[in-house]
Amino acid sequence: MTIEEDLGELSAAVKARIPEIYDCIRSRLQYEYTDYSSAERNPSLKAAEAETVAASLRDVLEYIGQVRPEATRASNETLREVQLAARAGVDLHHVLKASRAAQSTLWEFLLEEAHRIIADPAQRSKVLRHASASHFAWNDEVSASIIQTYQMESNAFSRQSRNRRKLSTLRALLAGLPIDSTVFSYNLSGRHLAVVVTGEGIEEVARALGSVARIPPLVINAEDETGYMWVEWSSRLPSPLEAVSAISLPKGARVSFGTLSEGLDGFVTSHRRALETDAVAQRLARRVTWYEEVIVETLAMRDLAAVGSFISDELGDLGLTQSPPGTLIETLEAYFASGYNAASAAVRLGVHSRTIAYRLKLIEGKIGTHGLLRDELPVAIRLSRMVEAMNLELGTPEDSPGLPLPAT
Repeated sequence: MTIEEDLGELSAAVKARIPEIYDCIRSRLQYEYTDYSSAERNPSLKAAEAETVAASLRDVLEYIGQVRPEATRASNETLREVQLAARAGVDLHHVLKASRAAQSTLWEFLLEEAHRIIADPAQRSKVLRHASASHFAWNDEVSASIIQTYQMESNAFSRQSRNRRKLSTLRALLAGLPIDSTVFSYNLSGRHLAVVVTGEGIEEVARALGSVARIPPLVINAEDETGYMWVEWSSRLPSPLEAVSAISLPKGARVSFGTLSEGLDGFVTSHRRALETDAVAQRLARRVTWYEEVIVETLAMRDLAAVGSFISDELGDLGLTQSPPGTLIETLEAYFASGYNAASAAVRLGVHSRTIAYRLKLIEGKIGTHGLLRDELPVAIRLSRMVEAMNLELGTPEDSPGLPLPAT
């Protein structure tokens, strides 16, 4: 027989004994490796072991059974067990020792079957040399995969564990409970700017803010893939709006800013304002939003029923729909933005000044001259845009209950 045929027969013979090999591996681990029992106490790890060992044995025997084996890697089952081991705190040296013990046991079965199947000593020696080279090559590749996967999972799990402690501490702080703030590794007595980031690029936003503040921000990730951040903002820095406008924020992220606030109370206040800002930004589909830009909207979000009544009272017959839609409201917006100057409003809208004068006369006829001069009218129009963006129907308080404060 050729070496290729002998290798195939040897591989098949040993595969048939995989259940027996598995029992031997378990016994060897239990009696020769004293730290194996600690891993055995982890139910998830124990449940994954049977699949892992069987898959690894099949993989290595497939590899050995080829004269010119292709590149290999650890099986998905093996990598899953490595991830579980990392999460369970099982030492990497234990994982590697267990892998070596399994392969050592497998080699004993390979030798036994080789002596049973291949009668010619010279041919047996050639087959075993080839099998040995393949076995070592497979172990090198798989061990490298195990080490890389373990390190990546261990680092990720460590970050998640720290984040969970931070999130739990934050919730206690917001609830007014005593906390151990050392978990934050952040100066709570400074001046803070809180930020809420949703969508893609949370880490990218953190790096960008850290670059302008010259200090890494505190970052806590919530379960809904929202990032909470606080940046300690020195008085020597320019205003946050000025500093942030000079940097590029990821397009896939919605970034909502609170206010600069001092001390522990300011830490909480700025965070709550960032949450309120984000609630408005979400409904208005805004990407980068500052609390100062939407103060009116954040207050309105607390009682939409009252907002509906206010808009109805102030806009009267103007409503939110005209023919063409929104023409009168749009005219008022341009008129107010132009400092009550009809000519400037006409330029803004690209129409003749007589058109603006005509529309203003229509508006006065609906709400009166006094209504046109009320300070509340621009606010009502601004809030009407928010209601319009949220696709809400204006109604009575019973029809449109107010929203609670944003959840933390």
